[in-house]
Amino acid sequence: MKKCVLAVSVGFGIMLCGLLLSSRTVHGQTGWNKWVVERAQEWDQLFDRNSGWTGADGIYSIPLSGVDAPGSAAQTETLFVFGDTFIGDVGPTGQRLAGTTMVNNTTAFLQGGAPNPANMDFFWGENSQGNPDAVFIPDTPNTNPGDWYWLSDGISLNGVVYLFASRMTEGSGGVFNFAVDGVSLISFPANSPDPFNNYTQVDAPLYYVPTDGRGEIIFGNGIMANTVEAGAPAPDGYIYIYGHQNDPSNKKLVVARVLPENFDNFSEWRYWNGTGWGPNIWRAAPLTDRISSEFSVSPLPDGRFILVFQLDTLSRFVAIRIGASPVGPFGGFKKIWNCPEPDFDPDIYTYNAKAHPHLSQPNELLISYNVNSFAFGDHFTYADIYRPRFIRIRLRR
Repeated sequence: MKKCVLAVSVGFGIMLCGLLLSSRTVHGQTGWNKWVVERAQEWDQLFDRNSGWTGADGIYSIPLSGVDAPGSAAQTETLFVFGDTFIGDVGPTGQRLAGTTMVNNTTAFLQGGAPNPANMDFFWGENSQGNPDAVFIPDTPNTNPGDWYWLSDGISLNGVVYLFASRMTEGSGGVFNFAVDGVSLISFPANSPDPFNNYTQVDAPLYYVPTDGRGEIIFGNGIMANTVEAGAPAPDGYIYIYGHQNDPSNKKLVVARVLPENFDNFSEWRYWNGTGWGPNIWRAAPLTDRISSEFSVSPLPDGRFILVFQLDTLSRFVAIRIGASPVGPFGGFKKIWNCPEPDFDPDIYTYNAKAHPHLSQPNELLISYNVNSFAFGDHFTYADIYRPRFIRIRLRR
């Protein structure tokens, strides 16, 4: 397992840097409170690196303590997981150098709650030739040759880290030439000195393809532990696992729940069917729509719940909905941030906004979103494109 501890925030002398690091403040009001949104540049800079790990998408954050309440990160170590990642070096003009490669997933650990590069370690795998590789590689009974993992959300329970991963395969062509082939559950001890060489993986029955015209249903995109142990303000004792129904041009939110002690026992999972909880994934009913592939649902101090997502999957708008319970009903969406990155080039797009509650301060939510380009060569000309961006929403009554 390759480890990189160097984290350098570089100021590329190009137009892109000035645009993407610009700070704006947005004010708004919902029916229940006021909010202010601003760029969280200190978190942007944590992932602005010029050697080793130099950019990725995905980015879920998992507190190893299991406590996800705002203000709790200082007392724990945080596991970050990423999707496709560039490994290599970036030159002084902001271009990726020869020898750069892309791997399908990587990880990082942050000590404490401050975005301090000195406390951040990045990890990726190494193949038999000594070249960079993914941290997690599919090896389950349902794995097919050529499959790879894109990592989803995870949780730390009773000293074990559980991590969902979509098992991916090649698609039918086009810009997005990939398809989901299944879902796996990866697990390893939270206190393991070498977790990425000491993990287990099992096929999970969390991927379903309906035959009635609905899109494929995929679980594991978001986890909310509504428990005392997680620091939830109004706990009911359940862990809620969210997913999406992948209808054409409209992803819809679905949810299951399970007690913590049964988390890896899929026969104990119950799926929301629109009126109650049942054992059948095929009866999972949408809670709301127009979400992204990755998102988050988090409790608010007043007992309600906030859904954070990228509106319509690939738009430039980070949006929220407020729900009365973990299953809603969720109100209308509110656009809280107009991502500026697409202003640089029409090929650039933004996606997969989500909150990181434990890295937030009380009455705030730290939110990330991903930036990418339809023109793959842009990533070598402008290394600054492909890394997470962060904003902060301050919730006020």
